[in-house]
Amino acid sequence: MLIYGKGLYNIVILCVIKMPKISIIVSSEKIDKIFPAVTLATTASVMGWEAELFFTFWSLLALRKRYEVKEVSSDYKGFEENLRRAISSGAIPSWREVLEQGKKTGRLKVYACSTTMGLLGIKEEDLIEDVDVDEVVGAATFLSKAKDSDINFFIS
Repeated sequence: MLIYGKGLYNIVILCVIKMPKISIIVSSEKIDKIFPAVTLATTASVMGWEAELFFTFWSLLALRKRYEVKEVSSDYKGFEENLRRAISSGAIPSWREVLEQGKKTGRLKVYACSTTMGLLGIKEEDLIEDVDVDEVVGAATFLSKAKDSDINFFIS
């Protein structure tokens, strides 16, 4: 806040700096889709941005307890073993570890699609606890949140 003038008539200028916001829709359970989405959202949150991840369709499988994301898309099968080795050796963190780091900033929100949960028979208690899904919402609710974003991605 800046104050100009002296005495009775001061001019007050209030500066509000809005940090950017990124919203990402993820619809695949493949590691080569989830990893970039989580990495972008976490990086944004560490930079002070607001970040939102909306897991819908097959990506919801990755949020279930006792489900390990293993597969890569057919286009990248040749890199699957390298990726698996890098994660298991600790050279790079798992996607869940990356997501946990983003969640610790308090600026990364994770949403699960209510419609898809119904279609796939997934209940809230089936979702992993260490990631902390912030809210189960429908597409309309997520879109109303994402409409103010500076950057929107759809990763499938």
